Amino acid sequence: MAFFSNAQNLVINSSEFINNNNNSSGLNGIEVLLEALTPEAAVDAGERGYDPACYPGTREQYIKDVTSWATTTDNDQLPIYWMNGPAGVGKSAIAQTCAKTLKDSGHLGAAFFFSINGRRNDHTRFFPTLAYQLATTLPDYRKIVDDRIHNDKTIITKTLSSQFESLIVEPLRALKEQGKEVRRRPIFIDGLDECESKDAQAEIIKLIAASVQIESTPFCWAIFSRAEPRIASMFALAHISSLCQVVYLPISHDTDNDIDLYLRAGFKNILQQRNMVLSKPWPTEEDIKKLVDAAAGLFAYAATVLRFIDKYSYAGFQEALQAVLDVIARPGTRPLPIFSSLDSLYTLILQRVPDDILHATKVLLYWMTVRGWDFRSWDVALVCNRLSISETTFKSIYHYLQAVVAYQEPSQSIQELVPSVDLRRSFYRQDSSFEPSVSLPYQLIKVHGTISLLHKSFLEFLTDPTRSSVFCVKSSDIIDECWDRELQQHVRCASGYVIEGSTLKLASGTASSSTLLSWPQGSEFVDSLLALYTMQFYSNNSRFLLALAVPDPSPLSNELHHHKGLIAERLVHGLGWHAYSHEHTRITESTTFRCFTPAKCETFNSAEFQADVKGAEKAGVIKAFHPRTPSALASISNLYSQHKPGNRHGLYKIGRGEKSVIWYWEYDTKRRYFHQFTTVDYEKAMRIYEAEKFKMWDESWVSPS
Repeated sequence: MAFFSNAQNLVINSSEFINNNNNSSGLNGIEVLLEALTPEAAVDAGERGYDPACYPGTREQYIKDVTSWATTTDNDQLPIYWMNGPAGVGKSAIAQTCAKTLKDSGHLGAAFFFSINGRRNDHTRFFPTLAYQLATTLPDYRKIVDDRIHNDKTIITKTLSSQFESLIVEPLRALKEQGKEVRRRPIFIDGLDECESKDAQAEIIKLIAASVQIESTPFCWAIFSRAEPRIASMFALAHISSLCQVVYLPISHDTDNDIDLYLRAGFKNILQQRNMVLSKPWPTEEDIKKLVDAAAGLFAYAATVLRFIDKYSYAGFQEALQAVLDVIARPGTRPLPIFSSLDSLYTLILQRVPDDILHATKVLLYWMTVRGWDFRSWDVALVCNRLSISETTFKSIYHYLQAVVAYQEPSQSIQELVPSVDLRRSFYRQDSSFEPSVSLPYQLIKVHGTISLLHKSFLEFLTDPTRSSVFCVKSSDIIDECWDRELQQHVRCASGYVIEGSTLKLASGTASSSTLLSWPQGSEFVDSLLALYTMQFYSNNSRFLLALAVPDPSPLSNELHHHKGLIAERLVHGLGWHAYSHEHTRITESTTFRCFTPAKCETFNSAEFQADVKGAEKAGVIKAFHPRTPSALASISNLYSQHKPGNRHGLYKIGRGEKSVIWYWEYDTKRRYFHQFTTVDYEKAMRIYEAEKFKMWDESWVSPS
């Protein structure tokens, strides 16, 4: 039995499965909004438990200034508070502390903490997240938003300006017309510079600027970001200098006392955790002074030092501190330019990784910082199985990187998630009585936990050869090995299955899906899902298919079984309509159709995409496909498209022989849409596409027979 045999409409967001059959499920507007937000971006989100907050007694004046601004009843108070400064000076800690204080006192409106990790860099979830948080504290506002989304569920997929108007501006206007005024409430936005889309950053500032110029607006906005010229120019272009209080948080020795206090508390905690009382003071006053001087105003440096030392055992933590002090004392390291102390510390951390796992460490870091593309909290089970990293290797890597990487183990066991499931059977071949929740696959792929970077400065260090030198992850050998590992794992998983009709089953020589993985969970139920995820990855995304040609195509690319990958995608995600990040997907028995959301089309670079296609064709990764007996409809369409102004399209074969699939894409520069499909039945797929390409993205659409 297929895992989603009774499901028709699912959404996959950052590997999260969500039922989107709203037309028949009866979801109200708030429930739809809940599915579109990023809960981990909230000030009190459990997933942000490791995010920094100010240690008691530090940054007191800044905290007082921000909270006073946020709670004032003075109508003349400026509606925007922009705190900016370099990376690592503690902006996020101040934002977290102030927002939490205001939430506890009942003053906070909403908060969104952007990050390179997880869905917290996705601007399409920004306004839905703010709207949901506001709805939890404003009952009248909640009713209006609920009704609006119930009447038009596409609000959550529209452009930023449309979302802002529908979810924020219009409900507030409606409340005012009803005589229900909303008192002044602050909305916190931290790490705006870490929003993935630069265009979205500018749009958010523009929309906020327009809103604060509306008379009697109830919201004031606290924005925390790096002091980048690009961000500053956005504020200048918004023409809100007279409405914005600007506070620069510098790298300064003025913060030395706060860093001193923070370090002392951290070292005290290290000893207390070990139930240890030393006969001599540790660290010494001189040691503390050296660390404070080396930090040079960067709280990120002090925090990384403490995490680095704290990971060592009873016998090793003192030696770890001495290693840091030795780096500080090394000739030629002073005077210290910005980030040099932090870079020296990052280098020390990587130097202590043993040689036998150093290469695997670089591959993992390359995938997290470069290959991951969209920066997230990565599901360890997926990443390690794609990179052929075993449990022993991963946990050894984490032991040495825990000062710069966060690893969260799973909160629930498989038995707790699915107490009645047959763990010996594949997840898509369970008994017909098994009714999985729509969130179950999302939970299953977190079976080994999640991993994320603790600070953006470490990402920048790893990708800048002038800072990281031999530890730069952009070296050609690391890039090639990462590709080869992923391709090998695809081939390995594909070889363990055979096609049976329209589905897959284990090959006769494969004892279980566990044998195909580098880090199995231990049950066929979960391991089959992990194997299919690994198999389908290169067969469902044109971005990765085109990337196979850069810089040089791997010989393994010819071994990819795209047909099995296409089937695996259907088995994993199910038939029907799905939404993933900036794409909508429609999966049928033999074809996966995709289209970019309007927000994605706004930033789609047609010329760059076509250059990538030509490069992939030249490298032999894809080949032009010419059907021997094209349908009359398709022939007319192709002829029309070739001469239609602004229309571009391509038809290619990917893979060889029985392993191949057909890939078609079409982009209209005037109407601003990008469509594509991957199929094993080109004739049928093209007939459906030509007749339904503007209809199939509706959730209630049914494929013609």
